[in-house]
This record gives sequence, structure tokens and C-alpha cells, in this order.
Amino acid sequence: MEPGLGWVAGDLIGLAPTTFNWWEMDHGVITSYDNVTGSITLDRKVSFYHWGQAQSTASQYSGVDMRGEVVLLSRNIKIVGNDTDGWGG
Repeated sequence: MEPGLGWVAGDLIGLAPTTFNWWEMDHGVITSYDNVTGSITLDRKVSFYHWGQAQSTASQYSGVDMRGEVVLLSRNIKIVGNDTDGWGG
């Protein structure tokens, strides 16, 4: 993981698949996260292979970046705006 994210033990994360099989996703609860190195430990083993690299792989795979996404699932963000143009947003 990237250092300095501010994630803490108890946060729930999701790991996107890095194969062509959309169902090969995983999730887990963080038991430790090193804010300096980005090293992370989960409460369980992942069931599937998840690949990552610091640099994009788009040049190697016809423009497709094959790195897996990791999402923080235990925090919410609320976006509030005005519908000034009548588009519903």
C-alpha cells in the first residue's frame, strides 16, 4: 500500500480482481498499517491473487492498467452540492 494514508486497525478494505475473472475480489479488516512504509496486515488470508506495481502497466497491455485497486470501505464521504443547472446533480 501507499504510505501516509492514515488507515488504522479496524478499517475494512476491498481488493479488486487483477485477472479477467470479475468475481475474484477479496476483503478484510486491517489489523496493522504502517503509515511510514505502507505495509498492511489483514485479519485473514486473501482467497485470490492480487497484483500491484508502483508504475502503470498501460504501455504493456494496450493501454490497460492491470494493477489492482484497494478501496477503503469503512469510511463515508458525503458530497453536497447545488442543482443550479437543473441536471439533478
